[in-house]
Amino acid sequence: MKLQETNQQEKIDRDLFHILDRGIDDMEAKRELPFEEAFQKISELRTVRRNARV
Repeated sequence: MKLQETNQQEKIDRDLFHILDRGIDDMEAKRELPFEEAFQKISELRTVRRNARV
């Protein structure tokens, strides 16, 4: 039981680090969205994700 929880946490950590690495790569490559566009994109992605759950 404890081993399974540890493995799940390690996967979550790996996924988070992967996301952060991609974000840093985007910033270094100057692939950033202006503030308003970024929040619009977040809203769009959130909507798509919610609709996918249904």
